[in-house]
Amino acid sequence: MRVLAYHGPDDLRLEDRADPEPGPGEALLRVRSCGVCGTDLRIQAGHHRAYGPGTVRVPGHEIAGDVVALGDGTDLALGRAFVAPNLGCGRCPQCLAGRENICASPNAIGITRDGGFAEYVLLGEDVIAHGSVMPVPDELDPAPIALVEPLACVLRGARACSVGPGDVVLVVGAGPIGLMHVLVARAKGAARVVVSEPSERRRAQAEAFGADVTVDPTSQDVAALVAEQTEGRGVDVVITAAPIAATQAQALELAATGGRINFFGGLPRGRSEVVLDTNLIHYKELVVTGTTACTRDDCREALDLVLAGRIDTPALVSERLPLEDALQGFAAARAGEALRVVLEP
Repeated sequence: MRVLAYHGPDDLRLEDRADPEPGPGEALLRVRSCGVCGTDLRIQAGHHRAYGPGTVRVPGHEIAGDVVALGDGTDLALGRAFVAPNLGCGRCPQCLAGRENICASPNAIGITRDGGFAEYVLLGEDVIAHGSVMPVPDELDPAPIALVEPLACVLRGARACSVGPGDVVLVVGAGPIGLMHVLVARAKGAARVVVSEPSERRRAQAEAFGADVTVDPTSQDVAALVAEQTEGRGVDVVITAAPIAATQAQALELAATGGRINFFGGLPRGRSEVVLDTNLIHYKELVVTGTTACTRDDCREALDLVLAGRIDTPALVSERLPLEDALQGFAAARAGEALRVVLEP
């Protein structure tokens, strides 16, 4: 089989490997689609903690494909499926509480073990026992199904700050994740969605995805626009979906009294300290949250929304490429030229 393997910073190699064979309790997935996300870009650059010096591994954790072979004793149906990547250790307090996304000993497909930038992925007995393999109808396009994983991360962020009916929601950043936040806010009944984004093209995309108002923070006064949109009250929810420190500090100012904030976009390592006016948290009784990655249960919720047609993940797929053109896809994703690049091994 063909794989795209990491050998070091900016060293992704297309290689031939033997097709894996499932052993007892295992299954073999023929990868049909695997999304390229910001985590994969960090891996490529050598900035991911799980990809230390000397690591040779196949990335890719947004995976949809077909279960094509089963090992002895494997209780799993053949056919199309989505794979939730995060497993955790299964023993620590976080895992036992269903928060395997913040396990102290990370264990995830495409992160600590070979992932979906390959023709096949071997699904271990632990993956199957964890309930990470989720069947979907065979006739569905696998590319939008692969995007269930980032959607699950977005749902986790929206749940943390209790996005709900009647809310005025400000989403900072209109990349693919920001657009998913717009879609989720709409699905959860938000009354109004405002998007702050410097790129004119991305602002137009945000409006197409359901934003009521967009603002360019480089040339317009975001605070003045928020005041105008909320009669001076401030927004109920702020979601920072861009890795920019200043947006986190400003979120406290833009939130209404009793407002909720989610720091969704992580800041670059070594540049993550932010000066916050904590009196704003104190006197406005703000709820400030952070979320990272997703769990199996988040993925189930996200998959249900996609299968029900409540979230339009197909609209987010802007580029489909064979594995041989993966570096082209990585470049497009890094440049922000595409919404979501999907590799089709």
